[in-house]
Amino acid sequence: IRANPRLAKLPLIGGVLALMAVIVLGGSGAALASTETDAAVGVGIVLMLLGAYLASFFVIYYNVILAAAADEALQGREPDMGQARGIARSRIGVIAGWALVSAAMAALFAFLRDRGGAVGQIAAGLGSAIWGLVTFLVVPVLAFEGIGPIAAVKRSTSLFRERWGQQVTGNLAIGGISGLISVVGVVLAVLGVVLVAGGSTGGIAGGALLAIIGVVLAVGGAVFGGATRGVFGVALYHYVAEDRTVGPFTEADLASTASRG
Repeated sequence: IRANPRLAKLPLIGGVLALMAVIVLGGSGAALASTETDAAVGVGIVLMLLGAYLASFFVIYYNVILAAAADEALQGREPDMGQARGIARSRIGVIAGWALVSAAMAALFAFLRDRGGAVGQIAAGLGSAIWGLVTFLVVPVLAFEGIGPIAAVKRSTSLFRERWGQQVTGNLAIGGISGLISVVGVVLAVLGVVLVAGGSTGGIAGGALLAIIGVVLAVGGAVFGGATRGVFGVALYHYVAEDRTVGPFTEADLASTASRG
């Protein structure tokens, strides 16, 4: 990511577009759904579902671009963003299908958390974690194999069974680092808001600065995590699917935490 900072922009763009879809469509839908008119409630539900689907689509679309560009970088070539976008456009149908599956699963887990009580929350937590692991390599599969969404899930699950250790430890390491950065950012941002609320001239100036730094760190941590996870997924895909290493990863790096199913 340091050598190719343009890669970090891709999950950021996808995240911003996803947020816009949720705010514009999801927010409008929630407002309509809160009314007492049946027709408005129906339209509101449709808008909320559409917002959730488009949010999923944007994130996955830009992750496929990231995977294609990262593949070039890991093989020692300068990433061609135009070519990477072309690969994503050529996979638009399977991306749309996977976005539907992904959004449906997210809705299922959300339903279990909200309506299932303590048991539902536990089931949603475990199910979401397992689903995230077995589908971790879906994006590289979509980018490099172009198969349909259901076949991509099966392919990713098969690769997960081959070597599950790297996915677990790699995601824990990346998530731990990026999560720590984001938590520090949130803490600084909250502290900044508290200082600003204090009302003193020095507190407002210092608080505003802390809040800005905190927001930058929080967003930066999320972007770093998304971009690094995408690059790691591409490297892991080549190692598991093709038994070869790419980029700075060595056989020892990837095999050191390997576990075979």
